[in-house]
Amino acid sequence: MKKILAACVVCYVAYKLGQQYLKENNLTAEDVFDSAKKKAEAFAKQTAGVVPTTKDGEPEGKKIYTFGKEKRIEMVHLADGVTGLYDNKKNYPIEKQVKIYSEDGGKLYVYSDAADYVISDEPFFMNVYVKDKDKTEAIAIAPGKQYDAEEIAVYNYGSSQKFDAQGMAAEAEADIEQDVQIGDTHAKRGTILASENEACTALVLVARGTVMASTRSDDHSYQIDETLQAPLLIQPEHIFGIKQRYTSTFCAQTYCEVIRIEKPTLADRKSVV
Repeated sequence: MKKILAACVVCYVAYKLGQQYLKENNLTAEDVFDSAKKKAEAFAKQTAGVVPTTKDGEPEGKKIYTFGKEKRIEMVHLADGVTGLYDNKKNYPIEKQVKIYSEDGGKLYVYSDAADYVISDEPFFMNVYVKDKDKTEAIAIAPGKQYDAEEIAVYNYGSSQKFDAQGMAAEAEADIEQDVQIGDTHAKRGTILASENEACTALVLVARGTVMASTRSDDHSYQIDETLQAPLLIQPEHIFGIKQRYTSTFCAQTYCEVIRIEKPTLADRKSVV
């Protein structure tokens, strides 16, 4: 009898506390039920690997799933209906267009339009299966720069041939270095880095040091000197501009580290650093 009375007292106290909570938060019992239902549905979708949609006020970049003992791999909500695959250890976005994902048998299966991924933990290893053969090299290069051969393997669907992602990445880097004419030089104090009316044939970046920029009036009756601190680009607007000559003289005031990217390189690659 005492146990029954104690149980009744506990239930009564819980009921009163519940009423007080609802009153203080301006809620009804239906509100609490609906909230619990929504959380249960969201949990079910997450468990099934369904890519979520953005709710009003929900921040982008929200972590929605982690994988591995150290939670190295994450599924990150990027935008409305867009989920990304992210490597915390490498601080590297593996895939930005995840369609669906699931975990089974200690492995994470991630599916996207361009490629599918099978990721293992302890030790970490990632198999990448590229769907379009013409895109294999482009897809393999990026992870090939981040992972070594003991961490990643790249294949085409329906083929057991393993691609050398690291070799592809190294070749791509070598091609860039060969194509891009870059000169890294050191300039002593007093060295002229660019002269007035000199043809602007390169993009000149002063990475370290102090430079004096001297600009003369049209009739050469006066001159304005300005001290500039690195990092700075020397009149990049004149490389492909209407007037492709320097309008000022730039002289190193201290020891300077200078990087030059020749104009033909910029024109061929159609990019400016």
